[in-house]
Amino acid sequence: MTSRFDSYRAVDEAVGWIDRSSRSRLEISGPDAAKFLHNLTTNDIKRLPQGRGCEAFVTSPQGKTLAYISVLARPEALLVRSDPDGLALALPHLRKYGVFDEITLVDRTEDSREYHLAGPACEAWLASAGGTAPGADELAFVVTRVLGRDVLCIRESPTGRPGLTLIAFGPDASELGEALRSASSGPVEIDAETFEALRIEAGTPVFGREATESNLPQEIGRDDRAINFVKGCYLGQETVARLDALGHVNRIVKGLRFEPGAPCPPPGAALEADGKRVGVVTSSAFSPGWKSCVGLGLVRVTHSAPGTTLAWVGAEDSTSYAATVCDLPSRPPLEAVPVAPLDVL
Repeated sequence: MTSRFDSYRAVDEAVGWIDRSSRSRLEISGPDAAKFLHNLTTNDIKRLPQGRGCEAFVTSPQGKTLAYISVLARPEALLVRSDPDGLALALPHLRKYGVFDEITLVDRTEDSREYHLAGPACEAWLASAGGTAPGADELAFVVTRVLGRDVLCIRESPTGRPGLTLIAFGPDASELGEALRSASSGPVEIDAETFEALRIEAGTPVFGREATESNLPQEIGRDDRAINFVKGCYLGQETVARLDALGHVNRIVKGLRFEPGAPCPPPGAALEADGKRVGVVTSSAFSPGWKSCVGLGLVRVTHSAPGTTLAWVGAEDSTSYAATVCDLPSRPPLEAVPVAPLDVL
């Protein structure tokens, strides 16, 4: 069985893969599809060319975050993806406002499968498996054949390493995962905990953790990818625009590194400075690269400078542990990653 060390090292030196089929996938079709989604999200969907994608937030009338999504402009429909259950709040919202437009919403989560390849050799492996890679832009995509199966191939990098996502549709979609697992000279399978560490180091947010319905979109730190400030009116735009005019948010998602040997704080653990709460841990995992736990947290801007030392307190023994704020991405240098498995793995 592949160790966590092997899969972590693979994404820096070769290629690894993980099954992400539990993510949500929604198809929006009809002549008003682009206009409809444009009016309910923070990015410019109307001008999104076919074969390209973008990130966006679905916002409430009050400007709060109902979903963090990626949108792919396919010829026949828009494909909206989010984290597992990441459309639970947004889907009723979309259905409510969809009555005004000529659109069809189809949940494709159950009849599709999604697999992510990460690492510098992912494109070379794709070619060896018969596939063609999309263009160089993030979220560019093509339809191609991989291991004898038709797939949607998307360029994206949730681990901060070069990445390609393969999505197969239909009753035989799961066969793609079986083929990946059995392929000779195939990529190393990445376990969920290692992927979580890679995601955290990259600073990729997850809905329900870093992004929730209590967040304003700018607090997530994806403005350059997910928010278009000149696109015109959309539901919740007034709040987003007003916050942009003010020039800053009061809290923001930042990276966290914890002391070697210290436990990983659970999501929801309070971050403190001088005994006062200044933030909350949203995600954490052990990083084989840093040889310690890493995390993401929503931190007050006044305490968000890189190098700031905060504290979190263990629930069981009330022990205080240090947490150091860091910029994102927060990848360890490759030479720091050991060349043999760690005992802790």
